[in-house]
Amino acid sequence: MSKILIVAEKPAAGKDIARILGVTESSNGYMENEKYIVTWAIGHLVGLKDPDEIDERFKTWNVEELPLPYDNGLKVLPGTKGQYKIVKSLIQREDISYLINAGDAGREGLLIQSWLYRMCGNKHPVKILWASSLTDEAIKTAMGRLHDEKEEEFVNLLREAETRTVADQIYGYNYTRALTCLYGASGTVLSYGRCQTPLLNLIYKRDMEIEKFKPQPYWTLTASFGSFTACEIDDNGENLKYMEKAAADAAFHSCSKSGQVKVCKKEQKSQKAPALFNLAEIQNTMGKKYGLKPDETLEIAQKLYETYKIMSYPRTDSRYLSTDLYSEIEQHVKSCHFGKFESYIEKIDFSSFTMDKSYFNDNKVSDHHALIPTINSNIADVYDKLSDMEKNFFDEIVCSLIAIFYPPYRYESTDIIIEVSERTFQAHGNVVKEAGYKTAMNILKTKEKDDQQPLPDLTEGEILEVTNLELREGKTKPKARYNPGNIVKLMNKYKIGTSATSANIIKTLEKRNFIELDEKKKYKTTVLGREFISIVPDVLKSKHLTMEFEDALAKVNSGELSKEQFIDKIIIQIKGNIDKFKENAPEKKMGAQKSIGVCPVCGKEMRESRKSWYCSGYADETKCSFSIWKKICGKNIPEASIKTLLAYGKSDLLKGFKSSQGNSFSAYLVLKKDHSIGFEFPNRKNKK
Repeated sequence: MSKILIVAEKPAAGKDIARILGVTESSNGYMENEKYIVTWAIGHLVGLKDPDEIDERFKTWNVEELPLPYDNGLKVLPGTKGQYKIVKSLIQREDISYLINAGDAGREGLLIQSWLYRMCGNKHPVKILWASSLTDEAIKTAMGRLHDEKEEEFVNLLREAETRTVADQIYGYNYTRALTCLYGASGTVLSYGRCQTPLLNLIYKRDMEIEKFKPQPYWTLTASFGSFTACEIDDNGENLKYMEKAAADAAFHSCSKSGQVKVCKKEQKSQKAPALFNLAEIQNTMGKKYGLKPDETLEIAQKLYETYKIMSYPRTDSRYLSTDLYSEIEQHVKSCHFGKFESYIEKIDFSSFTMDKSYFNDNKVSDHHALIPTINSNIADVYDKLSDMEKNFFDEIVCSLIAIFYPPYRYESTDIIIEVSERTFQAHGNVVKEAGYKTAMNILKTKEKDDQQPLPDLTEGEILEVTNLELREGKTKPKARYNPGNIVKLMNKYKIGTSATSANIIKTLEKRNFIELDEKKKYKTTVLGREFISIVPDVLKSKHLTMEFEDALAKVNSGELSKEQFIDKIIIQIKGNIDKFKENAPEKKMGAQKSIGVCPVCGKEMRESRKSWYCSGYADETKCSFSIWKKICGKNIPEASIKTLLAYGKSDLLKGFKSSQGNSFSAYLVLKKDHSIGFEFPNRKNKK
């Protein structure tokens, strides 16, 4: 009897699918019954080979070898060989009728599963399980409408995904090697990335704007007319700023003690609830409200989807729902009928809710729809077990969905234009008539503020007394640095990365010591980051680079451009740019730092990074990994103590360490025989 082999992306998802399908017999790395075999990868089992894996000479970085050969085939990734062998043996079983790709439903998920089947020599037909959430109901539904991998949509998506991954590898290892060899000091790796370097450049440019900015004083003129205040405006309707005090004083003294109403316009306005969250918008919100970095928000999103199964697929670019969800959206809302959400959901009249293109639009949904809670009867129990930050995240998602069922926010908007001695003053105010969807915002800890200023009914030509005239001084301010809330929106604007990759791009720049968060939780470039970006040519750090890349990649998806044509163009560019690098290579290498001692393992110089002191031989072929953390047991270790430790094997006595129980203690740091760092306590001979 033939069987169906299902391959999930991770063990948890695989075991859930097995449970749903009634597959109970467990074996090493898979489960089986009379109809199905369910196995899983561990995320990525297979990846692209590096050039040095096909030719030993490429292990030594040499600019004359560039550009390196690409498309070197696939390899089994380190640490995954055991599960790979299991999957391969199952794929090669003769009793398999077809495979079901139950990987992550997205471009990258499709690629890593397809590579796995290719590496395993699969000859069976492949169907695709494309689910927007991992609830039992969603998986059952997806099992009932499996796709064929030969459908045009998936063929195109796979071609695009593979082209993108190969191209990014080519960009990364060619430019990183070229810049490191020609510009980097010993032990310094100058890591280039098609996405990370343009982002670094945007952060650097904002830093330069701020540092070169010189505040300038300015003055604005305001006039009070009894119960309200108006500000002088220019011809464009903007607040008029006087950059010279003499001009401001002249304006002040020219104003008479009365003004004439030119316009009094009242309008009834309404505003619908905002579109639902996609990943970028929730990263922006969680960064702004709670200071979470994009990767921290993504980690929570992934847990709500994968572990807790109470939210739809997180790595989505869309803020809309597909029309086929209209018939079941009520169930998604009612799954959250508990606790703080209960009273708000009870006020919804589901029978009067109609499909609105502001929220349901197939043309604005690509791979996945907006973030919404799943249909899951256990959400209340799961919610109680969430951390406070996970609850904050989920509250935002639920609140945004509830809001679309509420009526629009309605308010009266008033604009008054008054002329005083041929100078134009404007007053603007809003008065809430119906809170509408903003009622749902009361669920959240942070509530929206309404800019309310009731304004009187006036008639054109009416004369008003100027009860107070005031010159207000201010100073021009530079644009703010980017923060964890808005940096992903910046990346989206220039198509730098995707919802799946943006958080990791930022994290990579931090790991490379190119950027850091300052004391105000704003991103800024480090000294190394600034040095690095200064030598990268404009064409490789342009904010338009990734936009042009994505536009060309879209042509690969449509078939207008082949993978080979796309890659060939990149190789030609690389050859030309490397020639320019050679011409401009400086005498002084970048990233050179003072030595604080000698590595006890290999004898090379020890250098300083943001979080540790490390051996400069980490980039050599032998890769010395010796390092010492700057903070040990809660104490920041002084540089002088590290110098003593490296020179004599033992530091001076240090106070202020904290044990795991929270107790303070004093100790010497010592180098142990295995080159690890240990403690020696005063008046004790034993070391721990």
